[in-house]
Amino acid sequence: MMSKHLYLHSSPLTPSVYARFSRNQEVSVISKPIYNTVWRIQPVSGAREQRKGECVKHTDAIMLEHVATNQFLSNDNIPY
Repeated sequence: MMSKHLYLHSSPLTPSVYARFSRNQEVSVISKPIYNTVWRIQPVSGAREQRKGECVKHTDAIMLEHVATNQFLSNDNIPY
């Protein structure tokens, strides 16, 4: 079992900082809570502004939005 907290981290996309195969914003896990580890939980369905502040249920479909870049977390099925 891991004894320290881990945080989902991303940095703004630049010509020299991007995911190697997809060329999208890269996401990693780090052990320090810094500004680039702040994410918003957004609902998949419904008007986001109307649902702002609502509780999130464990069965709700959500999207994660990176606060620093306003980009949503996504995954690519890229064979390496």
